[in-house]
Amino acid sequence: MKNNFTIKKTNTNHADFRLLISHLDNELWNELKEDQATYDQYNKVPGLPTAVLVYENETAVASGCFKKNDDHTVEIKRMFVEKEYRRKGLSKMVLEALEKWAASLGFQYAILETSIHFEAAKTLYQNAGYAIIPNYDQYIGLEESVCMKKKLMSSQPSEFKQLGNIEYFDFEEDFIEDGIRCIPMIIRFKLDKAGIKLKLGEWVKFSSEEKIRLAFLECNEEKEIKNYQELAASLVHHYTHKEATELLVDENPAWENKTMVPAELLQKAMEAENTISKEQWQSLTILQRFALLKLCRSSHENKNFPIALKEFGLIR
Repeated sequence: MKNNFTIKKTNTNHADFRLLISHLDNELWNELKEDQATYDQYNKVPGLPTAVLVYENETAVASGCFKKNDDHTVEIKRMFVEKEYRRKGLSKMVLEALEKWAASLGFQYAILETSIHFEAAKTLYQNAGYAIIPNYDQYIGLEESVCMKKKLMSSQPSEFKQLGNIEYFDFEEDFIEDGIRCIPMIIRFKLDKAGIKLKLGEWVKFSSEEKIRLAFLECNEEKEIKNYQELAASLVHHYTHKEATELLVDENPAWENKTMVPAELLQKAMEAENTISKEQWQSLTILQRFALLKLCRSSHENKNFPIALKEFGLIR
């Protein structure tokens, strides 16, 4: 039977939140023994209005909250998932909800503390984009602590939202992976032609001006493609001191063929209980065709496929 998980914003005085935190505290005392006496005093979160709970039907199974650390930063606290619900992605669900909430309130960073003994937690946070930092505030000098920090995704529109003269799709505003707004399709399209694979960790280091330049720079003729390749590669090297990853250029990409709807696109549309006719395929712009094929992939992009179909006028 498929799990039916829902997430709810609440406060730390909520009865379900307090129940889960009592379970968390029991685990911490059992795991850390007398060391927990030091940390327990720092774990108190009474009266915070910024907590989330994950429910399976009517049962609360995961929790987390954040509190203000300073005008720019929140501290993530009290992350917990009941044992029988672990390895189902609930920790990630809670963390993303807290980060999005904090960003919507204008905070720019999130910090947190975990124990050197909790490798799974450390891995979760690192995979979510947190980097280890020197211990802060009350954790300074505590060798059992690992402190981490992440720049939050801004709730403000991207630098591409109001630009004219380029194609930029509405769904791309919410096209986010690990808290980072993904590379726009117009730039991915040109990178594919130039044979450069740009990673999110590289992209996020570029300035707004550099990103916009990549969006507008022509990449059609052989000389233009070479210039684009050199610019992208130089930016990667500038920010990472590493060579850019090369990408095999498809000389006959499916998006270029207007006479035939690609089989993988038809299959994906069928899975979404839709279809795409030859006439519809021909009515799309080159970038729309490119985007749909990218969104066919079985990855984080997949969820944007039906949204793009609607935006492109292929379904109601």
